[in-house]
Amino acid sequence: MRILVTGAAGLYGVNIIKLLVKREDVSIVYGVDNFCRSFPHSLPFIQSAVQNKKFSLLKCNYIKIDARLLDKLELDVIIHLAALVSIPESMEKSWTYFINNEVGTFALLQQLLKTRCQPALIYASSAEVYGVPKYLPMDENHPLNPRSVYSVTKLASEKHCMSLFECYDYPVTIIRNFNTYGENQGLGSYAGVIAIFINNALKNRPLYIHGNGNQTRDFLYVKDAVRAYSLLIDKTHNLKGEIFNIGTGKQTSINELAKVIIRLTNSKSEVIYINPRRGDLPALCADISKIKEKLEWEPEFSLEKGLQRTISWYKSFLK
Repeated sequence: MRILVTGAAGLYGVNIIKLLVKREDVSIVYGVDNFCRSFPHSLPFIQSAVQNKKFSLLKCNYIKIDARLLDKLELDVIIHLAALVSIPESMEKSWTYFINNEVGTFALLQQLLKTRCQPALIYASSAEVYGVPKYLPMDENHPLNPRSVYSVTKLASEKHCMSLFECYDYPVTIIRNFNTYGENQGLGSYAGVIAIFINNALKNRPLYIHGNGNQTRDFLYVKDAVRAYSLLIDKTHNLKGEIFNIGTGKQTSINELAKVIIRLTNSKSEVIYINPRRGDLPALCADISKIKEKLEWEPEFSLEKGLQRTISWYKSFLK
């Protein structure tokens, strides 16, 4: 198989490329990224003999990808990860998020329709499309009521993807990622909570919690997450038009998360509570029964085990 991954330098991208190049049935993986974000490493891709042989980086904005390039690459599958992903930032830079996430995805889909190779598409969406939970855990049929510009762009992009399936029977599959963490998660001003907490804890700096900290999330280790994508690659045509949650099915409060990270890092950090963030959800928790049934996938790493591996990686990076 020949696979293209957009957003290749991000948390998901780096880890899924590392997994895919090890597969004997994958001949080449193309990664696309414009490096508009800061990453823990200037060149985040893990160097290895097999990766150097089977991975090719295209440094450009995914919006510029056209049908001629896709046909030239003779692709079988595209994993579309590229997106701006910060909820607070999306409220401040709404137009940028609209153009990058929704318009960009729409443009890519229109090019797919023009291709000769017609690669299957796996679109990476977000649990944020559900909005405030009506019930927990949230299955794929939960009402969709996004609360932020970011989540609206993800839901709109889902709809654009599904229109290709409904109208053209195009092989599209959607995965709704719950809160994923792990090696290579960025440390910029809009980083994820686990990356921020680990970075601050290792430096004995305060951990700032928005609101009372009782809000819960379903934290999924990235190695488990990308394994779901790898399994789905083999069944893109059999499962076209399907939507899947990936998560752990377990809720962890932000208060509990802070305590675990402080303990695992032997940190002297204190916890400081600050104002809630606009658009934040009170809870998220995935019902993963569908993907368990269809792909026989479920997470293997506990939160503590995943955090231990992630902390170890950040320790080596921060030296």
